[in-house]
Amino acid sequence: MKPRNNPTNEQRLRREQRGPIDSKDPRVKNDAYWALRHQGFSDAYAKRAFRDLAPGFYTTRIQADTSDDDYLRDVDPDDILVEPLSVPTECVKLSVLVRPDLNEEVVTTAAPRDIEYTIWSDRPSGFGLRVRSSGVRSYIVMFRIKGRSSQGKITLGKPEEIPLETARWLAREVRIIAACGCDPRPLHKNGELLKQYRRELRLGPVPPRYPGVQEMLDREDESY
Repeated sequence: MKPRNNPTNEQRLRREQRGPIDSKDPRVKNDAYWALRHQGFSDAYAKRAFRDLAPGFYTTRIQADTSDDDYLRDVDPDDILVEPLSVPTECVKLSVLVRPDLNEEVVTTAAPRDIEYTIWSDRPSGFGLRVRSSGVRSYIVMFRIKGRSSQGKITLGKPEEIPLETARWLAREVRIIAACGCDPRPLHKNGELLKQYRRELRLGPVPPRYPGVQEMLDREDESY
């Protein structure tokens, strides 16, 4: 169940009283996202995990050698009451399959899986490569028009049709237009966004049309 954007007072109170996820939570053992969150990874990084694959836990034995610790070098040997030992101990490690960041190599080598998945990019946020189980790959961008609660999605094109950097530029323009309260879908459908990109290639970058919005999206990308 998805969390509500406008929770009631009782729901908000329950959320505030809810403690951090612990190792006994079944989600840690069954969901790769929550396994990474339990280890302290950020939400943005944990979202890259393949959640259809359960996380793996394996135990390794490590040799904790205390004889070479730095803090013993400045200690008088007569003050050491117990002789340092090399103590074997066990360490539980986590194994999770995580999607890499989106780049040219990833776009070329992204393999289909049993279910559709998306490789998200760090910049701009909401931009990614969708890979269907049939092997068809497409660039997509998610956006939310200012003043609306629902999200929209635009399929920018296939890697065979547009380069990665072109798709990245189009995705950023889509998010800028949506942040200003306009619907970017008609502009993409009639080709205006692509014309603007080609115009900039010929004439060079134009001054930002929405400088305040672009600064806001820059801060959003940095915190992603």
